[in-house]
Amino acid sequence: MIATTPALLVSPNGEVEELLLDSRHADQLRCIGFYVEAPRAHQLGRRAVVHAGHGTESVNDVARQAWMSITGGSRPPLLRGPVVITGATNHAGDLTPLPELSAEAIQRAAGLLSGATTTIGFKVSAVQRRGGRNYQCDAYAIKRNKNTGRWAFAVLDGIGDRPQVHRFAQRFAPLIAREAARHGSPARALAAARVQARNELRWDFDPRTDPSAVAVVAVADHRSPLIHVAWCGDARAYRLAPVGISQRLTHDHNYAQDLRSRGRTPGPYDRNSITSCLMNGDIGTATTERGRTRRLLLCTDGAYAPLEERGQDVGGVLGLADDAKDAAALVVDDAIAASADESADNATALVVDIVQA
Repeated sequence: MIATTPALLVSPNGEVEELLLDSRHADQLRCIGFYVEAPRAHQLGRRAVVHAGHGTESVNDVARQAWMSITGGSRPPLLRGPVVITGATNHAGDLTPLPELSAEAIQRAAGLLSGATTTIGFKVSAVQRRGGRNYQCDAYAIKRNKNTGRWAFAVLDGIGDRPQVHRFAQRFAPLIAREAARHGSPARALAAARVQARNELRWDFDPRTDPSAVAVVAVADHRSPLIHVAWCGDARAYRLAPVGISQRLTHDHNYAQDLRSRGRTPGPYDRNSITSCLMNGDIGTATTERGRTRRLLLCTDGAYAPLEERGQDVGGVLGLADDAKDAAALVVDDAIAASADESADNATALVVDIVQA
């Protein structure tokens, strides 16, 4: 299970939002890289670290003011663009949670420069398990567009159990999330990824040898009443309403679903034959009202299939947890427990808690 570490994303325009980083150092740096290009760590006192890029973006006066507040007035480095502020590293080299007093100082600095602190709209956590596979071929990415404040969440399930598939999923998940956050259309992001992947293969895709993945993507914007979802294959999205009712937002692109749509009963292995992926096939779309969505789940079949086979409502699990972190862990842990054998699939659950204004 991947635990999460609280951190803050500080934008030059004064927006301050909470992030939840993975527990392991390499994964923490990868998550920070979703928001800060080529981040460099600057030690902020004894208990905090500022991760900033080297670009030519606007100076981050909020982060600089926070630096002076925490250090008692010492001169900060030239921080540009968005920065991520975490706790210091521990004896194992992992980043620790940002201390509460430091977080309060950052929020005060943002309030002084922008007139008010920004309300956190989304709290996100993801949990992954490799199961009985040789490689972790699931991947996820979280991306926020600094210009619009738009968030995108992507979960990919690589097809197969090979190192090439692992690399494919790890590479395309952040690309898709970044594109979705930029334009606000998850379907457009999947289509763009398809063009790029097939161009690299010179449009000669062979599913027997070439890596691919199924995917589900969601885009949430604090200025829009709708959350947009797109998918290809059998990765899924669920929503939990404020009253506790869950709903699946996607329908599977696989042979089992095709049989059901024709009134036929699928066999036990028909769900494994997908009819769409990043390389070809349909791209589905759906929307849900933000005001009627308390929690969103994006997951791979390794997270939902074992629960369904046991007769458990996957979406119903969302209402049993107090927060996004516990919900993601509950889905994956229950799935692994339900398929407790060496053939257990990769399982990934990404949960977004939506804070209503």
